Amino acid sequence: MSSQTIELHFKEIMSLASRIKELKRKLSSLAGEEMMQIINSIQAGWNSECADILTGKEVKIVSMMLEEAEHLNSLAEEMEDQAKKMYQREIFNARLAFTRNY
Repeated sequence: MSSQTIELHFKEIMSLASRIKELKRKLSSLAGEEMMQIINSIQAGWNSECADILTGKEVKIVSMMLEEAEHLNSLAEEMEDQAKKMYQREIFNARLAFTRNY
Protein backbone atom coordinates (compact mmCIF):
# COMPACT_ATOMS: atom_id res chain seq x y z
CA MET A 1 0.00 0.00 0.00
CA SER A 2 1.40 3.41 -0.92
CA SER A 3 2.11 6.16 1.59
CA GLN A 4 -0.54 8.30 -0.04
CA THR A 5 -3.20 5.60 0.36
CA ILE A 6 -2.20 5.07 3.99
CA GLU A 7 -2.39 8.80 4.62
CA LEU A 8 -5.79 9.03 2.92
CA HIS A 9 -7.25 6.19 5.00
CA PHE A 10 -5.85 7.71 8.19
CA LYS A 11 -7.40 11.10 7.42
CA GLU A 12 -10.76 9.48 6.61
CA ILE A 13 -10.85 7.64 9.93
CA MET A 14 -9.79 10.72 11.87
CA SER A 15 -12.47 12.75 10.09
CA LEU A 16 -15.09 10.17 10.97
CA ALA A 17 -13.96 10.18 14.61
CA SER A 18 -14.21 13.96 14.62
CA ARG A 19 -17.77 13.79 13.25
CA ILE A 20 -18.70 11.28 15.97
CA LYS A 21 -17.30 13.64 18.62
CA GLU A 22 -19.35 16.49 17.15
CA LEU A 23 -22.45 14.27 17.30
CA LYS A 24 -21.64 13.57 20.95
CA ARG A 25 -21.41 17.31 21.67
CA LYS A 26 -24.75 17.96 19.98
CA LEU A 27 -26.45 15.06 21.75
CA SER A 28 -25.06 16.17 25.11
CA SER A 29 -26.20 19.72 24.51
CA LEU A 30 -29.65 18.63 23.45
CA ALA A 31 -30.09 16.25 26.38
CA GLY A 32 -28.35 18.33 29.00
CA GLU A 33 -29.71 21.78 28.35
CA GLU A 34 -32.65 21.82 25.98
CA MET A 35 -34.42 18.73 27.31
CA MET A 36 -34.04 19.84 30.92
CA GLN A 37 -35.53 23.24 30.06
CA ILE A 38 -38.51 21.51 28.46
CA ILE A 39 -38.92 19.19 31.43
CA ASN A 40 -38.78 22.13 33.85
CA SER A 41 -41.37 24.10 31.87
CA ILE A 42 -43.73 21.10 31.79
CA GLN A 43 -43.35 20.56 35.51
CA ALA A 44 -43.89 24.26 36.25
CA GLY A 45 -47.12 24.35 34.24
CA TRP A 46 -48.58 21.02 35.29
CA ASN A 47 -48.79 20.09 38.95
CA SER A 48 -50.02 16.57 39.58
CA GLU A 49 -48.87 13.09 40.36
CA CYS A 50 -48.87 12.29 36.64
CA ALA A 51 -46.61 15.27 35.96
CA ASP A 52 -44.13 13.97 38.53
CA ILE A 53 -44.19 10.49 36.97
CA LEU A 54 -43.72 11.94 33.48
CA THR A 55 -40.90 14.17 34.65
CA GLY A 56 -39.16 11.22 36.30
CA LYS A 57 -39.35 9.22 33.08
CA GLU A 58 -38.09 12.16 31.03
CA VAL A 59 -35.15 12.70 33.37
CA LYS A 60 -34.31 8.99 33.04
CA ILE A 61 -34.36 9.33 29.23
CA VAL A 62 -32.09 12.39 29.42
CA SER A 63 -29.70 10.43 31.62
CA MET A 64 -29.66 7.57 29.11
CA MET A 65 -29.00 10.03 26.25
CA LEU A 66 -26.06 11.53 28.13
CA GLU A 67 -24.70 8.06 28.82
CA GLU A 68 -24.95 7.14 25.13
CA ALA A 69 -23.23 10.40 24.23
CA GLU A 70 -20.31 9.38 26.44
CA HIS A 71 -20.23 6.00 24.69
CA LEU A 72 -19.99 7.83 21.36
CA ASN A 73 -17.08 9.84 22.68
CA SER A 74 -15.31 6.69 23.88
CA LEU A 75 -15.87 5.11 20.49
CA ALA A 76 -14.38 8.12 18.71
CA GLU A 77 -11.33 8.13 20.98
CA GLU A 78 -10.82 4.40 20.42
CA MET A 79 -11.09 4.94 16.66
CA GLU A 80 -8.46 7.68 16.82
CA ASP A 81 -6.14 5.54 18.92
CA GLN A 82 -6.48 2.53 16.63
CA ALA A 83 -6.07 4.70 13.52
CA LYS A 84 -2.82 6.15 14.88
CA LYS A 85 -1.45 2.70 15.67
CA MET A 86 -2.50 1.33 12.29
CA TYR A 87 -0.99 4.36 10.53
CA GLN A 88 2.35 3.88 12.28
CA ARG A 89 2.44 0.16 11.44
CA GLU A 90 1.46 0.71 7.80
CA ILE A 91 4.04 3.47 7.31
CA PHE A 92 6.69 1.26 8.90
CA ASN A 93 5.73 -1.65 6.65
CA ALA A 94 5.72 0.56 3.54
CA ARG A 95 9.20 1.89 4.37
CA LEU A 96 10.45 -1.59 5.11
CA ALA A 97 9.09 -2.91 1.81
CA PHE A 98 10.64 0.02 -0.05
CA THR A 99 14.11 -0.59 1.38
CA ARG A 100 14.19 -4.39 1.06
CA ASN A 101 16.57 -5.88 -1.43
CA TYR A 102 16.20 -9.47 -2.58
